[in-house]
Amino acid sequence: MKAFSVVAALCLTAGLLHAAPVPSVDDLTLREQTGQTIMPRVLIGQQEAFKEAVLNGEVTGFFIKAGEGLVTFPSLNSKNQARFTAKQYKRLQKTIADLNKWAAQSRHKIPLIFALDYEGGTVTSPMYMGLKQMPSNMLLAASGQEDVVAQMYAAQALEIKKSGSNMALGPDTDVNSNPNNPIINARSFGDDTARVGAYSLAAVKALQQNGVPATNKHFPGHGDTAVDSHKSQPVTDLPEQELWNTHIAAFEPSVKEADAFLSAHVVYPALDADNSASFSPKILKDLLRGKMGYKGIIITDGLDMGAVSDVPVESIILRSYKAGNNVLLLAGDVKNIEQARQYPHIAAGFVQKSVAGVEDEGLDPDSHVTRAEIRSSAQKVLDLKKKMGLFDPAPAVKETGYEAAALRAAREGVTLVRSAQENAVIPLKRCQTRSDGKTACGKRNVCSVFFADGIFSLQLKAFNKTLKKGGMKVRSVQAPFSAQEKDRQAALACLAEADALVIGTSGGRVMNPNQTAYVQELLGKVKEQGKPAALISLLNPYEISAYPQADTVLAVYGATKESMEVAAQILLGDAPAKGKLPVKLP
Repeated sequence: MKAFSVVAALCLTAGLLHAAPVPSVDDLTLREQTGQTIMPRVLIGQQEAFKEAVLNGEVTGFFIKAGEGLVTFPSLNSKNQARFTAKQYKRLQKTIADLNKWAAQSRHKIPLIFALDYEGGTVTSPMYMGLKQMPSNMLLAASGQEDVVAQMYAAQALEIKKSGSNMALGPDTDVNSNPNNPIINARSFGDDTARVGAYSLAAVKALQQNGVPATNKHFPGHGDTAVDSHKSQPVTDLPEQELWNTHIAAFEPSVKEADAFLSAHVVYPALDADNSASFSPKILKDLLRGKMGYKGIIITDGLDMGAVSDVPVESIILRSYKAGNNVLLLAGDVKNIEQARQYPHIAAGFVQKSVAGVEDEGLDPDSHVTRAEIRSSAQKVLDLKKKMGLFDPAPAVKETGYEAAALRAAREGVTLVRSAQENAVIPLKRCQTRSDGKTACGKRNVCSVFFADGIFSLQLKAFNKTLKKGGMKVRSVQAPFSAQEKDRQAALACLAEADALVIGTSGGRVMNPNQTAYVQELLGKVKEQGKPAALISLLNPYEISAYPQADTVLAVYGATKESMEVAAQILLGDAPAKGKLPVKLP
């Protein structure tokens, strides 16, 4: 596999950052050592809440989100999306700059980690922070080429660094073996264990060769679940050998490479009937570190998630450490910043009290946090920060190669899932040979109806623009994922004036019953009227099974600008569909 290193794209920015000495772990107090193991979530614009924790050395860094798309849902369209994302990107950089400034004022001046869930498909949080949209792992896998994966993740690494962040909470290494999985689907490289393992390793190497630590998740595998761990506790009730063969095996290629693994909030009775993986010494210590020989950092999944957050925070902290996690994603309720800001201080105080109980009162070290456990984890984190080059002046990123990588991924990955020759609309152009032997292509009146939220407006506009360049007349309707009667009426009116239909569906974590019913109605109408139609699965390809009446079906696994342009070119007959489904559809 070709290695994608883009050092030539970097240039030193004098005076941007100043070198800081690397402290010995023993120079840190116990509370400061604990801080190197605590990573809260910060919403952009809310950094002031964590100023004291940063100044006191009570955090190692942050995983970053935006409240928009998580707590609030702004009204976005093709006219304001670019302006919104540009504003959000400035907020992201300001948040990071402030936190870095306070870290430089702390006692040891230890640099911070800033980690991102930089994924595509159903994970839209990066877009709400103004980051360029990543193609999903499933689109990359549909290309069938490790080289495509590596090129895209190399670009991702540089996009992360360009934003001021420095760590990836990915790649997702789950094998999506359950078509009804509400949380993974297009985040996965597919349902073939060997290919998922190979693509994940390619992603890990590309990230780390470009200076960004990778985090394999969600160990030992979240792909067989039918429950969203953000809401409740999933259980994967598979025999141990099947767990190994289908899920754990996908993580094995990266065990000696990845800087971090992230544990799953999933119970695996065959491995540990009493604890989710995040709280299981059997899974993290005995299996991952012991049997598999993993040496890097183990990070919990978000500790505010519904699968694990129904107990006091002190219990969550204790169970996380005793299981073998080195870094705790210790987030409070996303809507309660006053609660969240207290958690680093609570963790430091709890560890100090627990260690004192063991050392001064003779309490059982097997049920309390020990000084050795905290020191070991803090040392691992400091070593990683040194490896990342955080203590040295950082080069500034100018070019990332993102556009070329994303376009290549789209050209190689967009998939023609179904095409009935009799009613196919590929090519969409109506062409005929004239008497002089030349070919003349007339225009179609195309109605494009997309069920997708506003954050995808520009991506869908790129599709329509490409059709227009190809000589089509296009009238378009964009309805939200949770479509209503007014959206149905707009779609029917659009179809009435068209002689061809392109319909884009967005089955995400769950299928929206209104959307499904409206799509089925539209497909029925074009059948009755004898008009050609094409369906584009915009996100989750498993939704395709809900529409057997669609004769022509494309899958883009996440509506990026590039994937939608390529989809339009395929429908026009101007580009081949090269991708292959990386999952089996029901």
